[in-house]
Amino acid sequence: MKYSLMVLAVLLVTGIFSGAHAQKLFFLFAHGQYASPVQSSFKNDYNFGLGAEGGVGIGTGKTFFTGTVGYTVFDARSGEVGNITYVPMKVGLRRYFLPANLLFIHADAGVAHIKDKTTNSTYSRFTADVGAGAKLGPFEVGVAYDGFSRSGSSGYASWLAFKAGWRFGL
Repeated sequence: MKYSLMVLAVLLVTGIFSGAHAQKLFFLFAHGQYASPVQSSFKNDYNFGLGAEGGVGIGTGKTFFTGTVGYTVFDARSGEVGNITYVPMKVGLRRYFLPANLLFIHADAGVAHIKDKTTNSTYSRFTADVGAGAKLGPFEVGVAYDGFSRSGSSGYASWLAFKAGWRFGL
């Protein structure tokens, strides 16, 4: 149900702003990503994460509101823990700098749906990221500090996400 509503919202926003494309009001993006765990207990349990994200940005000038949906799988180091699947839905801000909107910073927050194969449990948690990147024509590269609050007293699972992909619009 949540995913259906999210897809419907993205299609609605795309339809509303498709006529505004020439006015440079919105863009779509899709990135592949490599996640390198940095928080100690998370780093001890998981080698890396691989995933993708896509989203939309709406705004004018240099500041845009963003909506992002992603999917990342974290590879367990041993048989004692299982892989984690992380599916975030976030909203945030992206701010461009320099004359051709070449560099940007961004911050996002939302809810992540997490499936932990260690305990065969599924739960939702707060998630957030902050990062920076560069727009090189239709190609984007960036890095972000990302993570989610872990269940129980495990704290926060965090990683550096290295991203690269395409950007359409604006």
